[in-house]
Amino acid sequence: PETAAQPSPHCFAVADAAYRAMKKAQLEGEDSCDQALLISGESGAGKTMTTKFVMRYLATLSSRSSELCELEARVLQSNPILEGWGNARTLRNDNSSRFGKWISLDF
Repeated sequence: PETAAQPSPHCFAVADAAYRAMKKAQLEGEDSCDQALLISGESGAGKTMTTKFVMRYLATLSSRSSELCELEARVLQSNPILEGWGNARTLRNDNSSRFGKWISLDF
C-alpha cells in the first residue's frame, strides 16, 4: 500500500549518492563540493561497522584503497583511547560512549 513505511536508506546507497554529488560538483567547477555523512544509532547498532563499510566503499569508488585502508586502521585503533574518556554506565549499557568521532576524507 501507499502508506507502507519505506525502508531506511542503506549505507552504501547514501555513500554512493554523496560521492557522486561531490564528483558532479567538482566537474561543474563549483567552489564547494563538500559532503557529510552522519552515522548514528543506539549502543550496539553497528556504527563502527557501518563506518568501516562506508570507508571501504568510498575507497573502492575513488581507487584510493591503500590510503583509506590505512586510515580505517588508524580510526579503529583510536576507539580504545577514546573510550577511556567519556564513557558512562547507563540502564542499557555498562560502557556507553559519550563522544562522537569526526573523520575527514579528502578526495
